Amino acid sequence: MKIKTLKAIAAGIGVCFGLIPDCNGAVCKNKLTYKAEIPIIRIAAERNGIAYGSDDWYILLAIRFAENGCDGLQFGIMNPKAYNLDLQAAWCAATIVKNRARWAESDKSKTFIEFLANRYCPAECDKEGNHNWKHNVGYWFERLHREKT
Repeated sequence: MKIKTLKAIAAGIGVCFGLIPDCNGAVCKNKLTYKAEIPIIRIAAERNGIAYGSDDWYILLAIRFAENGCDGLQFGIMNPKAYNLDLQAAWCAATIVKNRARWAESDKSKTFIEFLANRYCPAECDKEGNHNWKHNVGYWFERLHREKT
């Protein structure tokens, strides 16, 4: 295995079991600590078709806060090819854009966040995680949208 793969696996295990401190994310001890990340996230978002200040921009940030991953897992993407903030944000942004198009073609019986949760954290894989993802991303989306962060 490559070193990056091993690091991603180790980081994922560390996050899951609480071995990695929760102060290496966007939310530390209930305080938002993401300001330095915004320029990188914004460039990755715009590169993938998400405009600053749009609903999808706030969903992207909401996912960052809900996932609250450490370096290389900021958006909860476990693929070792997404090993830094730029790649994590870009992959997440691409997922949002692709699923926004899929949702637009669906019957829209679910909100976009509910629809996205079923792709980002499928209930078939983790029913409780899917429920929590919807709740947490929904909470952060509403909060960030209201504050216009």
